Amino acid sequence: MRSLFDLYYGRGSEEFETNESFQMIFSCWALLGIKPLKPYGFFRSLHVAFGWICLFMGPVVFVVGFMQVMQNSSMTVILTTLQATLNALGLPLKTFAAYFYIDRLRSVEPIFKSLDGRYQKPQERFAIRDNVIQSVHLFVTLLVSYYAYCTVSWLTSIITHTQPLNIWLPFVDLIPHPTMHFWLHFLIEVVYLYFLLTTQCMNDLYPAVYIKALRTHITLLAERVSRLGENPELTDEDNYLELIDCVRSHQELLQISKAVGSVFSITIFIQFTIAAAILCVCMLNLFLFADASHRAITIVYYGCLLVQTSLTCYQASMLEAESVKLPNAIFHCNWWNMDKRSRRVLIYFLHRAQQEIAFVAVKFFKINLGTFLSIAKFSFTLYTFMNQMGVGENIKHRLD
Repeated sequence: MRSLFDLYYGRGSEEFETNESFQMIFSCWALLGIKPLKPYGFFRSLHVAFGWICLFMGPVVFVVGFMQVMQNSSMTVILTTLQATLNALGLPLKTFAAYFYIDRLRSVEPIFKSLDGRYQKPQERFAIRDNVIQSVHLFVTLLVSYYAYCTVSWLTSIITHTQPLNIWLPFVDLIPHPTMHFWLHFLIEVVYLYFLLTTQCMNDLYPAVYIKALRTHITLLAERVSRLGENPELTDEDNYLELIDCVRSHQELLQISKAVGSVFSITIFIQFTIAAAILCVCMLNLFLFADASHRAITIVYYGCLLVQTSLTCYQASMLEAESVKLPNAIFHCNWWNMDKRSRRVLIYFLHRAQQEIAFVAVKFFKINLGTFLSIAKFSFTLYTFMNQMGVGENIKHRLD
């Protein structure tokens, strides 16, 4: 197993495998206690139990904290807390769905390993290596951007001497000494936020990484199909066997897309359902209520929220576009140099290759950039409606 730095910089004498793209995600899930490690033991079971308790306590501490904030805080602080609370409500559900179907995610690893073995040319191995490196770059970039939100939040809180998100910590709140209460609450809240953000990052990242791996193998398969019938040294039987292997590769890719799509369609559906509301709250806070410090927090949070939904939608849209290349490659291959048996298989293959590789969020929303833009448009429309109705000004007037 390569280290993070070896994966990031593409170092190592051994050839890269597609399954290494998922290595850091499963390692993070194990570190957070989401996925138990073998061999099972008391301390590892305790680690997992602690992780899941922290995860499912998230909605409780955020909702109670939000209710407390509503009683004695400004609208800026209320909206800043609300936008994080809405996201925290869906986090345990998304994580549980990923964990419940984790065997489906692991079941595609032997298929990817088999597919990797069919590409031994230098440019093909480089494409697989490049996919792994880009996936790790994506992992690091997304994690840094999420941590940036938390860092900006607690730095601003230190300056203003407030709590980052005012979550409810029942035992800490019983401490009578004000200074000790503040700093202990602050420390626990910051550590807890980093835990939740890491979990959120993995939930948002793994669909994009799996789709990106599919994109790589669709492209490799299209290039392989385009070379059918070009080598004059191959016999008709050799061309036929190569064609059959291409058909098998395509069937395996469809099998992978079906397995992983059934997992992250649930998590993406949960994210879609809350994204529009959160985006609307962010814009309401940003343009009407936020002061300079909370405006900085809201801008960073808004960017992270866009990444949550756009990352997977972008990869899914690119997969749809690149899957069109496969039937084009079949049509433009040197089929006239192949025998009648191979041509019949090519017709079947051409028909099957026209099946679109697309993902649907629980049969409601198609996962692509079109849906992402629709959600962003809906949130902006909702904000515009509330603004024109004077909701924000009425709230400001009542507060004054």
